[in-house]
Amino acid sequence: MKVVKARLLIDGTGNLPIERGAVCIDDSGRISDVGPIDQLQIPPDAEILDWSNYTVLPGLIDSHTHLTLSHKTGKGLVDQLFKSPRFLLAIKGFLNLQEDLRSGVTTMRALGDMEGLEIEVREAINCGEIPGPRLLACVEIRPSHGTGTTVSAADGPWEIRKAVRKGIGEGADVVKIFASNIKPGKDEVAYRMGDLTQVAAYTREEIAAAVEEAHRVGVKVAVHALGGPALRWALEAGADTIEHANLLEEEDIELFLRSGAYLSDPNLQLFFDEETGYPSRPSLQRLPAWWHEKVRRTQEQTRVIMRKALEAGVKFILGTDSNHGQLWREAKHFVEVLGATEMEAILAMTKHSATALGIEDSLGTIEQGKLADLIAIEGNPLKDIACVRNVKFVLKEGKLQTTMNWEVM
Repeated sequence: MKVVKARLLIDGTGNLPIERGAVCIDDSGRISDVGPIDQLQIPPDAEILDWSNYTVLPGLIDSHTHLTLSHKTGKGLVDQLFKSPRFLLAIKGFLNLQEDLRSGVTTMRALGDMEGLEIEVREAINCGEIPGPRLLACVEIRPSHGTGTTVSAADGPWEIRKAVRKGIGEGADVVKIFASNIKPGKDEVAYRMGDLTQVAAYTREEIAAAVEEAHRVGVKVAVHALGGPALRWALEAGADTIEHANLLEEEDIELFLRSGAYLSDPNLQLFFDEETGYPSRPSLQRLPAWWHEKVRRTQEQTRVIMRKALEAGVKFILGTDSNHGQLWREAKHFVEVLGATEMEAILAMTKHSATALGIEDSLGTIEQGKLADLIAIEGNPLKDIACVRNVKFVLKEGKLQTTMNWEVM
């Protein structure tokens, strides 16, 4: 048995933190007990992990990532994906995952890379061949004029159903649909011409077909929808998560609430972070003036409407997209820009993400019977959410994690 001692234990349930808390971990890597250390029965031969100078949290969950992409490259998405051979993308993905694990992320939902790569990397991690967060891998569904870039197109309800079936049959954990934005060409400018718009890339019937086909076999659906008809059709069809939603309109909030869907990866650091957001990215600064005007409008709509959505009770979960190791920044802007409490930000990276992804029985909180994914951080994130950046130790299923310190450039 292992016992983790904590100065402050935040269990991810939303309950008050426990001062001088402890977590008991059995030999299978699951939590056997949790509570104030003076109320637990600790065997004399237990292995003690003395984190009593730190705050202990559940391992963080990143709801939206792309293994091979990184804003640090200075290149656009199209260039990153189409000008690198598969072996190099795999290496970049491995290095990105090391950065994620060091940042306290123990679980990630991967929503689009070179076709089939997510499943291959997931299996390598599961087999212990490489270190990394556990992965939920997707099958991407995109139309022939859509902004998805890594998979062959599926148009029409029956092609979409076939693509969903094929992806699930090959082992995908989640279906990801590109329901909004079109791409009139193959280069980076064409990609951006179709980005940050409310143009629907799929029809209502096509979106409904994808959701129905996935749900029929118990697979959750993530829908890339910035706003407009595609977002509403996805909510009406029963999508589990809406990705980004930066052009959400106020009249859509009630539909969000009725559907029970989660708003995933609201791209807050992309729009509001001076160090890693749009202004810092050379590939985007080189784009024409029309692009920067779209960014400005989308930023303001995100600031105003998403804040109203949060106040109304829409459920948010946080992701990094291509900003590996930076989930703390998304949480920081969730608090500072949208007005979330520090506890709401913690839940958006733990319990709520686990529920949205369908893994709440095993992950997301520090409770008896769950997998012992724990992190130790310096500081109190209930007073300053940015403390989450100060990760000192990471446990995944009760095992201390070590990573390589290289970075993708």
